[in-house]
Amino acid sequence: MNVARAGSSVQMEKGEPEAPFMEFQIAYDPYSHQATEYKLDCSKASCSRPHMRAFHLAWTSFLMAFIAWFSFAPLGPAIKKTLKLKKSDLLVANIASVLSTVFARFAVGPIMDIVGPRKGQAFILVFAAIPTFFAGLIQNVAGLATVRALVGVVGAAFVGCQFWCSLMFTKEIAGTMNAIAGGWGNLGGGLTQIFMVGIFNMNLASDSCDRECAWRNAFYIPAFSLLVAAALVMAYGDDCPKGEYVRPTHDQAEKAKAGAHAVAQNPQVWVLVVQYAVCFGIELHVNNTAALYYFNRFGVSLTVAGIVASLFGLMNLFARAWGGMISDYAYAKYGMNGRKYSHIIITCAEGIMLIIFSRMNQFGAAIAMMIFFSVTVQCAEGSTFGIVPYVDPKNTGGVCGFVGAGGNIGAVLWGVLFLFTPSFADGYMYLGVIVFVVGLTGVLINVKDTTLAAKSLDSTMEGNSVEMKEKKQLV
Repeated sequence: MNVARAGSSVQMEKGEPEAPFMEFQIAYDPYSHQATEYKLDCSKASCSRPHMRAFHLAWTSFLMAFIAWFSFAPLGPAIKKTLKLKKSDLLVANIASVLSTVFARFAVGPIMDIVGPRKGQAFILVFAAIPTFFAGLIQNVAGLATVRALVGVVGAAFVGCQFWCSLMFTKEIAGTMNAIAGGWGNLGGGLTQIFMVGIFNMNLASDSCDRECAWRNAFYIPAFSLLVAAALVMAYGDDCPKGEYVRPTHDQAEKAKAGAHAVAQNPQVWVLVVQYAVCFGIELHVNNTAALYYFNRFGVSLTVAGIVASLFGLMNLFARAWGGMISDYAYAKYGMNGRKYSHIIITCAEGIMLIIFSRMNQFGAAIAMMIFFSVTVQCAEGSTFGIVPYVDPKNTGGVCGFVGAGGNIGAVLWGVLFLFTPSFADGYMYLGVIVFVVGLTGVLINVKDTTLAAKSLDSTMEGNSVEMKEKKQLV
């Protein structure tokens, strides 16, 4: 009997490993067929099936989802003026947009364990495209909150993004790949600030279009982008390293339900839910409020506020990946304790940076500190998902769903908090304190490293094999 390691899990395989369904262009585990390396260069292998192509489809589909999800935020001042809304009305709509994602992420994780990431991802994108197309018909705060809640379902595309990468790559590099894919997808939070303001100004350039017309007609492009992304996912993606995702039998489906139960009852899942609430939850909240914060506090134009706010999300280009890489490096040096304590340090640094940012009274200083703060936020997200694949390897989709939902739960709580703070600046300061305290609770993370068990078992069996050969030679 041979022992193989698919990431950190121990797999007992009989006989020779199966041949892959096609010729792979990157190194892979012979039993799980998961990639043991990645290519992000200009070579043909960097877009090869199934691993790297799935990676690129995962992050680009999440990018399109993020752009549509937060397409309302940079246009907030214009929408507020047209509909005669109060600041609290916009905050309520922001809360609706992230609250719906909480339920969507909890539901989507176990569902994707059954149907696979590709079909689940495509469905989410198509579903969200419909309310996005009709966003220009909003007439009051109730309509705004309803449409934002429906569009907010697209935030569950994050689960598909992370689950897809977890299926395609071994756990030794899953932290890095999840961080890069999640980070590049989160770029949408910055790009949408530029993208939507650009569409708004393009519409406004027409002699027949005023400011109301400009924002009402700005949503067709992100809606169409969602449909294009869904078509690409279905046409060019592979569900897993072995090709088509095999739909579970009835017994397996029951096991999947039991898996969701097991995920919900795992205390380590809830520890990470709280940790993710103070990094991704903070990012979602800042994406929703940054443009309005700069517009009101520093008196800049809608265009300038949108461009400056975009800098926060654009740090995802590298910062979330840094978090995953730091986690992987710490793991290589110190095992799971390395992942744990690197995450604690990064999260506490995030809290400190947020407090300093909230105290900046000069426009330039506020921008600089926001960038430093953004880097730590994204790094904390990457370090969180460096731990996720180890929590419950058999129910990774469910764990991704639960932890991902934690980010949205946090965004809801922070939105509610801002309803009761005298100013956004004070609200950011209170959040900084909360983040720092929660970061310290990372000492409660206690995830077992199954890779060590696999290595131990593997070396033991190899030792037994050598011993048996020596005995035969003596006989």
